[in-house]
Amino acid sequence: MSLRNAAGRTVAALFFFCLCSCASGPGAYREIDAGVRSGSFENALASMDNSDVLRTVYPPKNAILYQLDRGMIEHYAGLWTDSSQNLQEAERLIEAAFTTSISQEIGSFILNDNVKEYPGEDYEDLYTNVFNSLNYYQRGDLEGALVEIRRVNEKLAFLSDKYVTAEKKITDANPDLAGSEYAPQAVRFSNSALARYLSLLFFRSTGNSDNARIDLQELYNAYKLAPSVYTNPPPSSLENELSIPAGQARLNVIAFTGLSPIKKEVNIMLPMPLPSPNNWARLSLPQMVERPSAVSSIEVIVSGGPRLNLELIEDISKVAQETFKARYGLIVLKTTARTIGKSIASASIARAARRQDEGLGSLFGLIGRIASDLSESADTRISRYFPGRAWVGGINLDPGVYSVTINYYGPGGLTASEQRNNIQVQAGQLNLAEFVCLK
Repeated sequence: MSLRNAAGRTVAALFFFCLCSCASGPGAYREIDAGVRSGSFENALASMDNSDVLRTVYPPKNAILYQLDRGMIEHYAGLWTDSSQNLQEAERLIEAAFTTSISQEIGSFILNDNVKEYPGEDYEDLYTNVFNSLNYYQRGDLEGALVEIRRVNEKLAFLSDKYVTAEKKITDANPDLAGSEYAPQAVRFSNSALARYLSLLFFRSTGNSDNARIDLQELYNAYKLAPSVYTNPPPSSLENELSIPAGQARLNVIAFTGLSPIKKEVNIMLPMPLPSPNNWARLSLPQMVERPSAVSSIEVIVSGGPRLNLELIEDISKVAQETFKARYGLIVLKTTARTIGKSIASASIARAARRQDEGLGSLFGLIGRIASDLSESADTRISRYFPGRAWVGGINLDPGVYSVTINYYGPGGLTASEQRNNIQVQAGQLNLAEFVCLK
């Protein structure tokens, strides 16, 4: 094959690289987002089944995203069994994705991570169990709820050294990257206050006071161990969770607000010790971006009882950011190694062509640079419908039936309000009311 034919084929390859790098923009989620933010969860689920959405947003390689998004929206809609099925399938697929096939790894090393099946973020894996525990509670299965919480703690114990092996493989193959400032960091999140809170409530309701006390202590420890995540003090209502007066019942309220972070692409220019135009290469990296919430405080009004202000127990957005740090270092190492390899290959081809034709050599160098840039696209896939924050509170009441009104406030005043009637509060039982405002 002549060099000129090779040049033509290289140009054609650019279009292939463009196709591989394409990703769905936020507009593809517009109708689903609108349903979620307005609380029209049935409409959001119907929008997910639109053929264009399934094709562009949830193709087979995004199966985990589909299961996560659908499972969370079903949870908000009160479809507890359906939500459990989808979240459990997402968890199974995430576990399988951890042992990614060789073919996918080769493809992602040549092109970019978008060619791979989406593997799931660590925080997504953790919160599938948190919300599944609530699904089990709503179905009256406290043992199932506790199993889900134990899964959270097992995953947190494993998370601390999850990426050590992967980092070693990359640096062994690319010694110049060893000791990089972007090397995967240890995850400074080993205890979830929200998971401990739910476990405390579940154990309390089963009469297991010893384990409930352990969970309460571990909850306080979570704040000490991860100050970058828990910038707020522990909720003051925790002090009374294990001291319910005889003859009274406790109403616990949990509210989820806002939405979890999304990702955007950030480009960094990397200087290369190669002849122009291959003396620069573009690194395309994902960056997590928090989505602002309209809710900054929450008030609960119980009929015939005092008012209660819910307090922040866990900023899920900060957990997402913290757990992403370890994998981000791995992404940088892999992207850098891949980009350097492409640039060296492009420069070598251009040098070989230049020996026969100076102009053709320059053309090959330019084509190689463009091809390398176009084939680099950050993987900005992430689930969109986990909440951003979790708030809790508790109040002791006489057993009975109550109406509960929850008011959400933002900087401009009342943002949203919801009233529920006929909430039964029973002594010796877990009376947990869950509310959602995803604005």
